[in-house]
Amino acid sequence: MTNDSAFRTSLRVARLASAIAIASAGCGAQSASGTLDMAASGEAAAVDGYPSSTGVAYVDGWTMQWDFVLISVGQFYLQTSDTDTTRPPLPEEDPVIINLHDAVLQNLWAFPGLPAQRYANVGYQIFPPTASSRRVGTVTDDHLNTMISGGIAYWLHGTAMHPSHHSVVLDLRIPMHTSMSDCMNAMDMTEGLVVTPNGMTNIQLTFHLDHVFFDSIVAPEPPIRFEAYAAAAGSDFVVTLDELASQPLANLHDIDGSPLVDAMGAPIVYDPGSTPLATQDLRSFVYHQATTVGHFNGEGHCTYVCIDASGATQPSCPAPPLH
Repeated sequence: MTNDSAFRTSLRVARLASAIAIASAGCGAQSASGTLDMAASGEAAAVDGYPSSTGVAYVDGWTMQWDFVLISVGQFYLQTSDTDTTRPPLPEEDPVIINLHDAVLQNLWAFPGLPAQRYANVGYQIFPPTASSRRVGTVTDDHLNTMISGGIAYWLHGTAMHPSHHSVVLDLRIPMHTSMSDCMNAMDMTEGLVVTPNGMTNIQLTFHLDHVFFDSIVAPEPPIRFEAYAAAAGSDFVVTLDELASQPLANLHDIDGSPLVDAMGAPIVYDPGSTPLATQDLRSFVYHQATTVGHFNGEGHCTYVCIDASGATQPSCPAPPLH
């Protein structure tokens, strides 16, 4: 929700101020252990839709009611330092598929008996589920099988409505494999986390749905819009990821086929900045944004890379070929 570089700068400043206190938390407790309790959250927007109970809303008059918001995660890890290649045993962490629409906060894993200390590097992955994926919430057989067969890691399905237009179903299926590392902890303004001795440390993986509706990749607080999505829907009034390719970023049209403009009549141009997109259209734009939804403890940003079919990593995630 905030510019990543500015966010990281402010967190690193705060991190220096808290370093002594954090180190003290681990002193004398090297032989002690604690429990790490992890949950997942799509925040209020995943449950409420738009507008959400926290006031987040599309600026172009559209509303959204979700049927389900599915995401598949796993490979959670902890490291005591950036160079530490070991990690404590973390049972039952791989993989999980969650319906974020069910509740604002849902339990994922509990890791008892972890050494009580600071873990400077925390990360996890978003990737397609497997037949052995554990389900959290109302995830059906059809959901799981569809995601497996399509290589889908993130799936949003809901109905968008507008007082002046026909309702539109959004069926947004994102085939991706993204690795998050060096996650910032927005709860205490540091990198990683501290497992407290003889106690429970609560953390969450947070997923920001609004990223896929931003009209800019580079603006610090871009608005969210839906009109360009709605205008890409076919005659069945369903819009898919592939159909978004009909919307050029620099020449978007509204649901009536006219140039897309804001409330003042100025043209709306979705801004990718210097982000390398496979094509300059809304499909590639939205795909990139979907790969950035993973956060840590609220607003905590992570360093992310994409993992391709061969297992190689790349710093950005170009959209896959059209089906």
